[in-house]
Amino acid sequence: MDYSEAAPYMNNRIGEPIDRKFTIMARSIESGNIYTDFDGVLFLAKDNAFPATLRFYREECVRQGCAPEQLRGIDLLIERVDRYRASNPEKLKIADIDPEKGASIIAPNKE
Repeated sequence: MDYSEAAPYMNNRIGEPIDRKFTIMARSIESGNIYTDFDGVLFLAKDNAFPATLRFYREECVRQGCAPEQLRGIDLLIERVDRYRASNPEKLKIADIDPEKGASIIAPNKE
């Protein structure tokens, strides 16, 4: 996927990426729409805080009345994340930011 293809999707009306830690370009397998760090965030399965975050997200989807297909998709995602983590314990870690290399991540937001 050519990142230049994402240019039309990078105007999010806040003038900066939402996710500053990752450059993201993803295409939905359902709609074909492109999403970038200007309208999304990336979580890694190796992040020790992610499994709880994902489970909370599922609970919130239930609270908001999401369709059973959405909940099933989340359940399957939770299962895959858990399997990945069990199969790759050496990759698991506490989330962190390198203060020098990641200075732009912790810089003040634009107004």
